[in-house]
Amino acid sequence: MYNKFRVYSASHIGHREENQDAHAVLIKPQYGEFLCVVADGMGGHKGGAFAAQKVVDVCTQKWNENDSIEEPENFLTELAFSAHSAILDSQIEEFAQAQSLVCMLYVNLAQSIFMSMHVGDCRTFQFKNESFVKRTVDQSLAQLHALKGDISDDEIASHPDQNKIYSSLGGSEPPSPLIERYETSGNVFLVCSDGFWELFTQQSLGGVLENIESDKDLDTLIQQQLANKNQHDNTTAILIKLWPEETAGSGPTPQEQYGIKSPEPELLKPESAEKESNRVEVPTEENIDPTQFHSDVKSSTVKNTAEQSSHSQYKLLLGLGVLIILTTLGYYFLSRPISIDSASLPHQKTSNANSSEANPPIPLPRSDSNSQSKQQDNLPLESSEKSSKEVIGTDTSSADSGNIETRRSTPDIPVSSIDDAIEKTVEALREEGDLGEDDELKVANRGREIGNSQVIKLQQFYKGLPVYGAETITLVRENKIASINSKTLNDINIDTTPALSADEAFTLAEDEVKSTLRMLQQAQLIIFKKGDNYLLVWRAEVEKATGEQVMLFLDSSNALIVEEISLHISEGLVDETK
Repeated sequence: MYNKFRVYSASHIGHREENQDAHAVLIKPQYGEFLCVVADGMGGHKGGAFAAQKVVDVCTQKWNENDSIEEPENFLTELAFSAHSAILDSQIEEFAQAQSLVCMLYVNLAQSIFMSMHVGDCRTFQFKNESFVKRTVDQSLAQLHALKGDISDDEIASHPDQNKIYSSLGGSEPPSPLIERYETSGNVFLVCSDGFWELFTQQSLGGVLENIESDKDLDTLIQQQLANKNQHDNTTAILIKLWPEETAGSGPTPQEQYGIKSPEPELLKPESAEKESNRVEVPTEENIDPTQFHSDVKSSTVKNTAEQSSHSQYKLLLGLGVLIILTTLGYYFLSRPISIDSASLPHQKTSNANSSEANPPIPLPRSDSNSQSKQQDNLPLESSEKSSKEVIGTDTSSADSGNIETRRSTPDIPVSSIDDAIEKTVEALREEGDLGEDDELKVANRGREIGNSQVIKLQQFYKGLPVYGAETITLVRENKIASINSKTLNDINIDTTPALSADEAFTLAEDEVKSTLRMLQQAQLIIFKKGDNYLLVWRAEVEKATGEQVMLFLDSSNALIVEEISLHISEGLVDETK
């Protein structure tokens, strides 16, 4: 059991015009509870700062309204939707686009509860001393690339889709807060904005944090990492270090053992890098009389009977006031048309997905995401100069997938295994009429499991031929299908026998492009949707006489170019990760 903790925090403006991050550490020392909050604002000049501060204000208010937190998961979820509503309700014209991302960690040391909630790409990490244990899963397109195995976790920071977020507070759609629980296997936690975790590789982060022993240390670390960068986002981090009872030290005074060394705070303001860190020691159930637990921790001296009586009356009045406030707030929020859609991941465009399955999917334009980064594991990542964050919503279909409509569902179907999840995904799509009788789905990629989540990518085939851009993304979380994002076609009806062979088609295409074409891979026959029509198409990567490499899609009936995609569009992005 942990009975001590220390909290360090720092925030830096980075290379932005203003710091749109906000953070807070909220403590209930009498219960051994605390809440760390990091909010990352976005939405134009001052709008982001407004939204992030609104998140912190709501968390502070809700924290102070409650006594001990009896149902942490419900409490954290309520914080997300309360903050979302508060941003919407208080927006003025100047901050019309104000939104925020958030990550918060709730800890109850007396009950060994460790739980986080996040919306967006702010993260909570858990370490065991210097070793990585666990982290939250970002709600970004770059994270989905990693879940599907297209890129590594460390490549998320520099991926061009990192700024594309699909869940936020204050947006046009309700947020999808994700709850994560942590075992007692790790004793170090980090809650931070993406501006902080992008500075390090995941492997190096635990060792870097091991040496932090004050707010000033943390602030210095951030400044060192930003020193060689020309462009970087706001950077905020809260570091929590825990100690078990047996290593808590010898001979603590009663004041140290049962309270906070500094005056008891309701809200710590850790922005100053010069202040002392907060240290709390929580009494254990074995050596504390339950009837004295609250009052002993609230003060370093024993209260007399009159003081205890006065304090009891105060608590009674405070309790009645809180009850009235909670009843009013409960009526307000229950009357709002808010639907909670938790833990759903929308579909997005992928690139160069590698597959070990028998029938590989059609690769999209190459992004060189599998190239080896040249940084050493113990060096920080060089973050790319990404554009401002944007919330992309739930429909991210793109032109290169034939403008196939994305259909999203959250069926919450129990599954016994990943194979079972695949079968039930196909069954669900057939029941909805999203697959024709000559269509089937085959596994294109099984993403790595991160936390309790795993993503499966399925490719549609028509009479044995892959359908370009027609894919389904299934999210499995905690032994259930949490969401299905399908881009499938149910009305394909064409002859699958090509009029021209691949060699014939590409020979004829040379006249159209006025260049010789050197095949870089064997051509593949696919189904391609062009407008309202379906075409039988030869697809292959080729090199022109100029040295330019392109992906060509040729109509198998007349060799006309249906689509041409350059394979060099991502070179500049690759260099930024070196």
